[in-house]
Amino acid sequence: MVRQPQEHSTPLWLWPNLLGLDAPLVAVSWQILFARCFEVELPLGVHLVLGLSVWCIYLADRLYDVSRAENFRHATPRLSFTKQHFRVLSTATALAGCMNLYLIFRFIPGHLLVHGLITAGLLAVYYAFRFGSSEKLAALIPREIMCGMVFAIGSAIATFSYGRTETSGIDFIGAVAMLGLICSASCILISVWERDEDLASGDRSIASESPGIPAFFPRMLLPLFLLFVILAFTEPLQIYLSGSLSALALYLMVRFENRLSPTLLRVLADAVLLTPLLFIAFT
Repeated sequence: MVRQPQEHSTPLWLWPNLLGLDAPLVAVSWQILFARCFEVELPLGVHLVLGLSVWCIYLADRLYDVSRAENFRHATPRLSFTKQHFRVLSTATALAGCMNLYLIFRFIPGHLLVHGLITAGLLAVYYAFRFGSSEKLAALIPREIMCGMVFAIGSAIATFSYGRTETSGIDFIGAVAMLGLICSASCILISVWERDEDLASGDRSIASESPGIPAFFPRMLLPLFLLFVILAFTEPLQIYLSGSLSALALYLMVRFENRLSPTLLRVLADAVLLTPLLFIAFT
């Protein structure tokens, strides 16, 4: 008797990544922590808009990758999942976008809408780099760094808009810059771990364009962690502690990457940015 090959079920921990839910959770958790640290009250609708916005952007980005990819033999699980469920995810993205537009015009005040448009402008610049074919343009500012910085600004913009007095100092700027560095570090490590897949699909990344990055960048994570620990003696304490914990987790992932699967590393690269939940839940 010939045994039929067993189908491997998708592990539970992988589903948030496949569905694109990890990035919205990260963004909303940091937005809540920023608002709490700077004593700003944000309506629930603001959190919903941020979560839906990030979800739509990430899904649209994935759908674009699938539409332009020619070789799926080395595709990541999330890219294969997106290809398999392309129509469903396209419909979900369109519906979520329409719902988000309704929430924006129904609940978002004018001052936040203006600042949100500025963030959207920065996002447009990112996609100009993302879709541009110029190697000089891509080398000017790596898209992973741009993605991390735009993500940080988007996660903090509502706190700035609702609390102009509380967020007018260097403390707020430093906290946003810290978050941008952490998000950029996560994106760079993802590009390192997915370098072969990017090369196979013809997608540019900082790791594929700069061969020295895989060896050089991991060495910067420990100094980054130590810097954030020192900054944690200033304000906002909880934000810098969250950043230092995320940097330490990324450093440990690099140290033990040979013991972890590439898929798990990719999932953890986002999961370790959820450190604000520790302070939201227990303080």
